[in-house]
Amino acid sequence: MHERTNLLKEIEAKTQPPVQTVDHDSQTDDRQHEKLVQLNNKLKRALQSVKDKIHRLVADRPDLFDGVGEDASERLDHLIATVENQAAQVNVLQTERDQATEEHQRQIKELQRYMIMDPNC
Repeated sequence: MHERTNLLKEIEAKTQPPVQTVDHDSQTDDRQHEKLVQLNNKLKRALQSVKDKIHRLVADRPDLFDGVGEDASERLDHLIATVENQAAQVNVLQTERDQATEEHQRQIKELQRYMIMDPNC
């Protein structure tokens, strides 16, 4: 029995104290959760900023929103559609300008040829 006690004491002395372990999965989950919370807060601030800008625009230029409801999303959709329509109109105007410029260049060349052929003009 004495041998057994000595053996247990020897095992106990050679055994290292228990090490506290950290559950890396839960630690990782906590970090990911914190990052998601931070990202969510950034998105909320960005969304609020967009809403504030839309409301300011509505207050400054109510004529842009005739017949549009008070929902920020509806107003944003209306603004996007307006910008898209204006972009299409700009493209049409640029095409017309390019065509007019080409026509004027053609007319200038024709007049220059006429001037060369009849210098008394």
